[in-house]
Amino acid sequence: MDDKESESKQGNDTSANEPSASKAVPGPLGVGSVTSCFVEEIDSLAETLPLAMLSIEIAHKNARIRFLEFVSQNGVPDDDGRGLAIRAEDYFQFQKLQRQEGRTSASRKLVPRSFLVNLVSQYDAFLGRLIQTLFLIRPELLSSSDRAISFADLVAFGSVEAARDHIIEKEVESVLRKSHAEQFEWLEGRFSVKLRKDLPIWPEFIEITERRNLFVHTGGEISSQYLKNCKEHGATVAECAKGERLDVDSKYFKRAHHILFEMGVKLAQVLWRKLAPTEIEEADNSMITISYDLLTEKKYELAKVLLDFSVETLKRHSSESSRLKLQINRVQAYKWAGDCRRAEEILSEEDFSAASDVFQLADTVLRDDLPGTLGLVRKIGNCSSLSIGAYREWPLFQELRKQENFKEAIVEIFGEPLNKTTVKPDQAQDSNPG
Repeated sequence: MDDKESESKQGNDTSANEPSASKAVPGPLGVGSVTSCFVEEIDSLAETLPLAMLSIEIAHKNARIRFLEFVSQNGVPDDDGRGLAIRAEDYFQFQKLQRQEGRTSASRKLVPRSFLVNLVSQYDAFLGRLIQTLFLIRPELLSSSDRAISFADLVAFGSVEAARDHIIEKEVESVLRKSHAEQFEWLEGRFSVKLRKDLPIWPEFIEITERRNLFVHTGGEISSQYLKNCKEHGATVAECAKGERLDVDSKYFKRAHHILFEMGVKLAQVLWRKLAPTEIEEADNSMITISYDLLTEKKYELAKVLLDFSVETLKRHSSESSRLKLQINRVQAYKWAGDCRRAEEILSEEDFSAASDVFQLADTVLRDDLPGTLGLVRKIGNCSSLSIGAYREWPLFQELRKQENFKEAIVEIFGEPLNKTTVKPDQAQDSNPG
């Protein structure tokens, strides 16, 4: 369940809504926008790496074929007759093809490493923007900074705001120069909040950031510093030895994306709610939108973790409607991931009898109560509570859309089929590669 449609049609009373058409650009005071931008950036890396690796594999295969074909066609039996020799006039081309094969082979290791380095770099940039935004929300927190500005410098800046921005910039730069563990120590001290308590991913987070450091500084060769820092923070590196080289496979990168996504969203939510309690509605909406997007993209494991956090750890919400949206999304995450027992347990904790029709509809859908669902669909009808777009798009209805009775009910209510999609002429033209 999302929250966009409620903003445009029913205020805070609607319990399920349509997804946002586009992501917001980070503003100077928008923690939600900063978080959204971070999610978009690391998702782009996660979706691009498989495509890059596919292209590399094709290039390597073709380079290998060209090399072998050249050797087969131009090689002559060597003196002992057990191999092929290359004539002097063909040796330049032989070397060229051999280098091409070697380079495409090397890129199979180098490209995933560079993607991991970029992944951690995007997290670092996000952390800097987050700290900057929090200081702009609570500028009084800068009073504890030990950075002083002389009167002459203040005059040169021209305004207190410009001087403030300079101090924030230097403060952020100072934090980002620290190790990732030291950054959390600084955040906990400066903002008076415990961030690593009950955080199971902390050891993995440290290992990922330390591995990134290896790729940047040692080409992936394990150092004593890597082993020391990982051991200090509980990361499992028992099979690693100094001098060995680490790499990044698809499984590792996928997990690294999960860890940094989870860490970034949790960090933003905790600090946002701590430092700007009046913005709790915006914080709720941000989490609702993020979880909705995860459900639409079928990233159920990440959705489960973040929705457990949003309901069980955050606890306080801007409204009962926001809490129920998160809870409904949480049930979906478990149900669509195949853990129906856990989904039923969570659902049984809620009493929807006093909730709106849309929440009651979500309840019947998730309980696989088709008669009850069809009754509520007809009761809600063609009104502002739910548009036909919601029935077409929401993950909540993904299994219901397969039911013929449901399709017939949609036609009765809206006068058009469930699976109808209108494409404007300009959209069709844009999508035509010719």
